[in-house]
This record gives sequence, structure tokens and C-alpha cells, in this order.
Amino acid sequence: MKKTLFILWSLMICYNTNAQSLTLKDAIDVALQNNNKIKQFSEQYEQKKSEDLGSWGNFLPKINLTGGYTHLNDPLEIDLSPIREVIVNLQAKNQTEFANVYNLLQGKPSLTDQQRGLLFQNNFNQLNSVIPPFSETFKKQDYWTATITGVQPIFMGGKLLAAKKYSSDEKQSSDLELQKTKNEIIEEVVNNYLTVILLKDVISTREKVLEGMRSHEQKAGKLLKEGLIANYNYFRAKVAVADAERDLFDEKNKYDLAMLNLRTTLGTPDDYPVRINDTLSFVGGLDSVDIYQNSTAQSQPVLKILELKRDEANLKYKSEFSKLLPQVALFGQYEMLPQYLSSLEPRWTVGVHASLNIFNGFQDYLNLQSASHLEKEISFLQADTRSKLELLVNKNYKDAANAEDRYLKLQETINLAEENLRLNNKRFETGLGTSLEVIDASLVLEKDLIESKLSLYEYYQKLTALYTVAGIPEEIIKIWQKDKR
Repeated sequence: MKKTLFILWSLMICYNTNAQSLTLKDAIDVALQNNNKIKQFSEQYEQKKSEDLGSWGNFLPKINLTGGYTHLNDPLEIDLSPIREVIVNLQAKNQTEFANVYNLLQGKPSLTDQQRGLLFQNNFNQLNSVIPPFSETFKKQDYWTATITGVQPIFMGGKLLAAKKYSSDEKQSSDLELQKTKNEIIEEVVNNYLTVILLKDVISTREKVLEGMRSHEQKAGKLLKEGLIANYNYFRAKVAVADAERDLFDEKNKYDLAMLNLRTTLGTPDDYPVRINDTLSFVGGLDSVDIYQNSTAQSQPVLKILELKRDEANLKYKSEFSKLLPQVALFGQYEMLPQYLSSLEPRWTVGVHASLNIFNGFQDYLNLQSASHLEKEISFLQADTRSKLELLVNKNYKDAANAEDRYLKLQETINLAEENLRLNNKRFETGLGTSLEVIDASLVLEKDLIESKLSLYEYYQKLTALYTVAGIPEEIIKIWQKDKR
């Protein structure tokens, strides 16, 4: 942010003091700092960077603290009263029979039924008062829980390693996406910058032609007053001036739109000063086409992204394969409020958990096959992309070479057109030529000059496209600055 403000401040000072204007390098630097699309992909890279760092957490234990309050409809109790009643009855009967046997052993008569009943009731009451009730509450109706639970993965079939590598690839892919976006923005800035200076040069050319047309119109007017030329020659000169003025007006409108496009690409506010004094001038910069092909294979972000996508497809295959293997993890649990535990619940537990899916409708197998086909699909996409990039390099190279050749050949044509205009002006001034010949000569020169500028514009545009495909768009700055030193 500080760097951006410094660049903007420096450029504003330069603009206000007329010390220097916005150069191509300045424009690229401003766009790389302010363009919203670059900011978008920068945030995406930071997002993937955080996700990659977070993927290390898959290897660490998961520790959770849970707590809660529970209200039961009734307390949880164990009631063994029927068993107690059976024991008391049985014991009372035994004591009654023992008493009867004791009487017989002492030579006394056997107890009567009434005596047995009274003795049984006495024994029952005595035992019933002595033996405690067989009923216990082991879980209260209202209780609290606070539990710490930990799980440590031991073996997940390679899924965790695949997930970590996948997140790392995603981070690299996002970085390459950012680089690809920067390359595209550089190309866009260069094209908009070239369009501005092209229109600036075209406007300058049309202004000179208009100036010549007006001069010719004035000469034609004087000759008409002297009766040396016919009316149609003068009116033809006036029509030519009107056409030149209209063409100049159109070019100025195109220039304003080009400046707006450049400002949008730079990502600067509407009141940000943008002044460009550059002009189109030829600097040779074409190397052998093999150099660009090699650079494309090594530096093109798209090819690197596809390579990472292929690696991610392989990781997806490994992740799907891990579902066919057992999953093993350590676990532990500790209760922080033991006073609410029942006698049947432990305060802490530790153990090992293992699981293996036996059958789930062949989904794991089919997902494995799908991942395999995805990997092959990306391989074919890589091959297709390489061939198309090679074709694009060849096309841009030939287009740049053709534009260069056309520009160089036009220089001789321009010299001839200038001489032709000079001669026709002389012929017209001496009465040997017509106004139409002068106007035609002016228009031919204007056409050649503009075509020369367009050829130069196309040369730099295709050269920029060539460098962008090769993954090194910033190289155009070195070519452009050769003529500025």
C-alpha cells in the first residue's frame, strides 16, 4: 500500500511540475498495484495460503470440550424390592422351622399352625426392619456434564498426506493464477498505452494534413480571385478541409475513449493525472521463434497450472483409494464433573478405534474409476494446450514479422508520397496542376503515414502478445526503452 501511494504521489508531482509524463513502465507499475482484478487474485492467493497452513491441522489431535445440562422425566433407579421380599419370606420361614425343630429336640410338642403363623410374622417383621431396601438412584433427575474428548488419527490410508499435498498444490496454482492475471494486465496496459500514443500520432498527422489542406484552400481562394482556376477547384479544396476536420474530430473522440480505457486498466481514480508524451518509434526486438517456444514451455503459467491440476487429479485418486483401506485412530475421554456420574459410568476412557467399509454399493470403486479418468482427461488437455500455445506463438511471431516488414517498406513509400505532394503543390501554384491532384497527393501521404503508424502499432502489439504467450510480458519494457535512452 505504501509503495502504491508513493508511485501515485510521484506521478502526480511529475504531472503537476511537467517534469515527466507517464511512461510505459510507470503505467505497468501503477496497474500492478491498483488493478482490481490483480487485487482479487491476490486475495485468492492469501486464502489458499491460509488453507494450506490449516491443512497441517489434519495431522494433529482433535480435542473438544463439551458441556450441558440434562433433565430426566424420572431419576434413574434400580429397584430390587421383589427379590428382597422373597429373601425376607424365605428367611422368616426358615427361622420358624428351626424354632419348631428346636422344640421337638427338647421334647416339647410341635408348634401349632397358629403358633407358626405368629412366629413367622414376628420373624418377618424383624428381618424386614433389619435388611435395608434393595433400591438405589444411580442417576439424578437433573445433572451437568463437562467432557474433554480427544481423537488422534493414526492411519487414514494416505488420505491426510494427499489432502496436505492437494492444499499445497492449490496454493501454488493460485500463485500461478495471480501471475497469469498480472501477465494479462501487463498486456492490456501495453495495448491500451499503444492505442493512446497511436491515436496521438494519428491526430498529429491529421492536424498537419489539415494545416496543409487549409493552406491549399487559401492558395486556391487567391488563385480563384485572380481568375487563374475554376470554381470547382476551390470548392473541392473546401470539401477536403471539411473532411479533414471531421476525421480529426473522430480521432480525438477515439483518443478520449482510449484514455478512459487506459485509466480503467490502471485502476486509478477519475481525477488521477495521466499524461503521455511517448510516440511510436521502431525498435527491432524479434529473436528466433525457437526462443519464444522454449520460453513458453518453461514460463507459461497456464502449462504450470495444468501440471498442478494433473497432480491434484492423482491426489484425488489416492484419496479415493484410501477409502478402501482401514481407518485407525486413538481416542480418549475425560469427565470433569465426576459428582454427576453414575456408578456405571467411568470418569475417563482411552482406546483405539478402527473401521473398514465392507460394502457401500460400489461407490468407492466407481469414484476411484472416475478419478482415474479425470487424470487422463487432464493429460489430454495438457497436450492440446501445448499444441495451441505453439500455434499461437508461431502466429504472433509471423504477424509481428509481417508488421515489421510492412513498416520498413512503407518508409520509402512515404518519402515518395512527400515528394509527390511537393511536386503537385508546385504544379498547382504554377497553374500546371489541379486542386484535385494536390488533395489526392495529400490524402495519399496521410494514408501512408497512418498506415505506417498502424503497422508499428501492430508490430508492438503482436510482440507484446508473443511475450505474453511466452510467459515474459515484462520483456516488452526492455524493447520499448531501447529507443528512449
